[in-house]
Amino acid sequence: MFGAKQDAIPGFIRDAWFRPDRTGTFRSQCVELCGKDHGFMPIVVRVVSQEDYTKWVGEKKALAAKAADDDTKIYTLEQLKERGEKVFAANCVACHQATGKGMPPMFPPLDGSKVVLGPKAGQIDTVLNGVVRKGTPTAMQSWARLSNVELAAVITFTRNNWGNKTGEAIQPAEIKARRK
Repeated sequence: MFGAKQDAIPGFIRDAWFRPDRTGTFRSQCVELCGKDHGFMPIVVRVVSQEDYTKWVGEKKALAAKAADDDTKIYTLEQLKERGEKVFAANCVACHQATGKGMPPMFPPLDGSKVVLGPKAGQIDTVLNGVVRKGTPTAMQSWARLSNVELAAVITFTRNNWGNKTGEAIQPAEIKARRK
């Protein structure tokens, strides 16, 4: 339903509504004499299906979340771990499991992993670029599509969860510096 008009006259309620019955782009013009630029107030309404609208809202939410991420901000260990747990649950848990034990040999454990506990640059490169390991039946995909903040958070989470206790907070600027 669209609210096409609502007048604020004391003691009166003036509303006009309509429910579109087809998709498309519809154009109109302001119907009130509302000021000097009244003639320059075009109205354009784009009616889409519920599925298209839901997809559009999801895309806008994702863009807003990424725009809110600040690559230059210094995040605390706790902030990164909290965000990283969500990123891990959304992207990593299927292969590496909530316990961090993985499903060897196809999906290696992260708990106690030499990659996770080794130099942070190695883990950043693995997550950013993916890896194909000789002798294993699968490869890890690149996660470069995630934001620098998301990657810093998930790497910080894996380096400080389960039995891994590095105490390191990987900052988004470190991810940005290693992108190729």
